[in-house]
Amino acid sequence: MPAMSSFFRCLLLCCLALPCFACAMTPLWLDEGWRACGNPPSAPAATLQQLVRPGLLLCVERDVTLAATPSSTQLLVLSALASSELWLDGDLIGNNGQPARHASGERAGDIDFAIHLTPQQLTKGTHHLRLLLSTQQVPAHLTSPFYALYLVDRQDYRAGLAWYRLPPLLLAGALGAVALLFLALTALYQRQRHWAMFAALCLVAALLLVAELWRSFAGYAYPMHLPRLYAVSALTWLFSALLPLYFYTAYRLPRWPLAAVLLLACIALAGALPAHFDARCWLMFLTGLAASLALSLGAVWRRLPGSRGGALIALASCALFLLTGSQFAEGGFALVVCFLLLPLCAQLLAQLLRERSKAARAQQLENQLLRKSMQPHFLMNSLSLISELNAQSPQTAETFIEALGAELRMLNEFAQQPSIALTQELALCQNYLSIMGTRLQQPCSLQLDGEAAGITVPPALLLTALENAFSHNRYRHGAAFILRIARHAQTQVLTVLLPEGEARPHAGGGVGEQYIRASLHAVFGDMAHYASERQQAGWRLTFSLPAAP
Repeated sequence: MPAMSSFFRCLLLCCLALPCFACAMTPLWLDEGWRACGNPPSAPAATLQQLVRPGLLLCVERDVTLAATPSSTQLLVLSALASSELWLDGDLIGNNGQPARHASGERAGDIDFAIHLTPQQLTKGTHHLRLLLSTQQVPAHLTSPFYALYLVDRQDYRAGLAWYRLPPLLLAGALGAVALLFLALTALYQRQRHWAMFAALCLVAALLLVAELWRSFAGYAYPMHLPRLYAVSALTWLFSALLPLYFYTAYRLPRWPLAAVLLLACIALAGALPAHFDARCWLMFLTGLAASLALSLGAVWRRLPGSRGGALIALASCALFLLTGSQFAEGGFALVVCFLLLPLCAQLLAQLLRERSKAARAQQLENQLLRKSMQPHFLMNSLSLISELNAQSPQTAETFIEALGAELRMLNEFAQQPSIALTQELALCQNYLSIMGTRLQQPCSLQLDGEAAGITVPPALLLTALENAFSHNRYRHGAAFILRIARHAQTQVLTVLLPEGEARPHAGGGVGEQYIRASLHAVFGDMAHYASERQQAGWRLTFSLPAAP
C-alpha cells in the first residue's frame, strides 16, 4: 500500500503539471470588436460568437493594432464551421473553401484553418482585417458555429499542438495494449467478468481519445464535424456506463441487473439534457465517476477486498476532473482517464499475481490435506480395529468400514475445492467422530450452538482441530466437543471448545496449526484470524471469518 500511495501521488502531480506545459502558447485573441462591412467605425462592435449563425453569408471587419513588429512568422488561426476568405490591409491573404450565399454554391472549408503571415505583413501599427464567412451547410439547431480566431507565433503553435496531441496519443496506445492484455487473460487464463469489463473500458477510452485527436491530426471539412461529435458522445456514454459496471463486477455486488438499469438511465438522462455537446459529455462522465465513487464507498462499508484502493482512485479522479475538466474534450477526459485507468490496471495486475500465488498455495494445501488423510498410522490403526471388529461384531466392522470410506471420499472431494460450506465441514467432522468413537469404544460427539447456513470455511478446518485434540489427548471416557457460532457486524466468529483428556506423548511439529493458518490465509487473506487459548478444562479455538455480503 505505501508503494501504491506513492504511485498515486506521482501520477497526480504529472496530471496537474501537464496542462501547464500544454498551455504555454500565448495567442492574440481576435474574436471581439467586429462590425459589419461598410458600417462606420462608430457602429457598435460585437464578437464573432454573436455574429456568426447557421445558414448565412457574413462580411465583417475590424482594426488590429500591434505594439511591435513580430520577429518571426505568425499564424492567423480560424476555427469555425464555415467557408471563409480573409483580407489583410485590402489584400486577400487566404481562403478556406468557397463562401456563397446559398448552400449549392458553397464549397465547404476545413474546420481549422491557418494562414502564415510574415513580419513584413505585420509591422508595428494598425492593420485592417476583413472576413467573409458562409455557414450554409451548418444545421440550424447549432447555435455556435464559430470557435476561435487568434494570432500566434508559429513555433509556439507547433509546440502547443505537440503537447496537445502527444500525451493522449500515447495514452490511447497504452490503453489499447492493456485492453488486448486483459482480453487475452480473460480468454486464455481465467474468465473473470471484471477483467472483460476492464478490457472493454480501456478499448472504449482508446477509441474516444482517437476520436478526439482526429480533428487536430487529420482535419476535415466542417460538415463532418457533427458526425464526429455524435461519435464522441456515444463513446462517452459507453465509457460512463462501463466504468461503474466495472466496479460493480469487481466487487461482486448483489442485484446488479436492477442497479445497472438505474445507472444507465441516469447517464442517459445526463446525455439528453439540452446543452452543448461538450457539456453533455462532461455531465455523463461526471455521472459515471460519481456512481463509481458511490459503489466503492458501499463496498468499503461492506469491507470487500480491494474496495479501499478503488474508493481512493474514484475519489481522486472525481476531484481531478472537477479541477481540470472544465473543457471535456481538450483536457479533462484524457487526464482523468490516465489517472483512473492506469492505477486500476496496476491494481488488477497485483490482484492477478496474488491469485496466482493463492492458487499455488491452494495446490500445496490440497496435496498436504490428501497426504494427511492418508496417514499410515491412522490407516494402520483403522485396519487393526477392523480385524478385531470382524471377529467380535461383523455388523460393527461393516459400519466402521462404511464410515471410513465416506471419510476418505469426502476428503478427496473437498480437497479439490478452495472452500466448502460449513454444513459440509460439520458432516465431515461428525463422520470422523463416529470413526473415533468406534475406535475408542466411547461416545464422541460435536454439539452445535448457532446457525451454520451461509458460512464457508477452508476444507478440513474444524476436522484438523479435532484431529489435533485426539493426537494430544487420550479420551478414556469419550469426548464432547462444542462449536458455537456468532455474528458480530461483518464477522462470523466460530468458537470450538476442546475438552482436556489424559495427556499423551505426541511427536507432531505443529503441522495441524500450520494447515489451519495457511488455509485461512489462502481463502480469506488478512481478513480471517485464528487464535487458540488454554482454559481450565481444555482449549478454546476462535476462528474469525468475514461474513458473506
